[in-house]
Amino acid sequence: MLLTITTTYQPATDLGYLLHKHPERPQTFTLAFGVAHLFYPEASQERCVVALLLDIDPVKLVRGPRGAGILEQYVNDRPYVASSFLSVTMAEVFRTAMQGRCDLRPELVETALPLSATLSAVQCRGGEDLLKRLFEPLGYSVTAGALPLDEQYPDWGARAYYELTLSATCRLADLLTHIYVLLPVLDNGKHYWIGADEVEKLLRRGKGWLERHPERELIAYRYLHHKPTLAREALVRLLAEEKEALDEDGEVGVAGDTESAASEEKRVSLHEPLRPSMNASSAFWPWKASQLIHGYRGMKGK
Repeated sequence: MLLTITTTYQPATDLGYLLHKHPERPQTFTLAFGVAHLFYPEASQERCVVALLLDIDPVKLVRGPRGAGILEQYVNDRPYVASSFLSVTMAEVFRTAMQGRCDLRPELVETALPLSATLSAVQCRGGEDLLKRLFEPLGYSVTAGALPLDEQYPDWGARAYYELTLSATCRLADLLTHIYVLLPVLDNGKHYWIGADEVEKLLRRGKGWLERHPERELIAYRYLHHKPTLAREALVRLLAEEKEALDEDGEVGVAGDTESAASEEKRVSLHEPLRPSMNASSAFWPWKASQLIHGYRGMKGK
């Protein structure tokens, strides 16, 4: 699976400072499930492209004490489709960049750069509509092309796989974090055990944008591997943090802009019922708002 990130910010090679990866020095990272290669197909003052190529070993996914329960077949789509494997790889390879640290060029961290990220193949059973519902509220221009089952037999049609390109002028740390969180949501699964620590991870990575995302219920439910208890806890805490922030600073939009008065009136708060939109996400919302709020009040009373 392949992820490329392109910028036309000048000098474009400043991307190497933010990623802590020199454009002239390819690197290889050994992971439990395969090998990741990082290199720059293009690096000039006008345009810079960094590529992260993840080569998954399908045999490792099946054999061994950890892999025995993950996949039951040697032939599968995991080596080719962006999933939680790529998210884990990003956290390993781009750890410092995702934290928003750059000691050599600290001013770059907060600079909004013209960025474009392309994923060679993502699985999304909700189609292009779901891709846009997840990424467009974050300020991205979404381009998705359905991939055919077999290029030699176009009559076979396409499956739920897309080549996805996201374009925006934003911080690099935000782009990496959004992809990291939303890849398992699109794939609708994770390759490792999901516990309470995943709630903390979601809240940490989603701080500043997830609490105001219109699909936050679907994101929490899928990211936490369809575990209602964990998703409920995450959403309660998100809503509580949002209400506290609003009491102190006022309403702020997902992209950091002040929302209109009409949007403010429609804001979901702890005291209003959660009403997922009547679309594909509704099928994944297994509890009621009254149960959510009741559980939050019970937690406060302890």
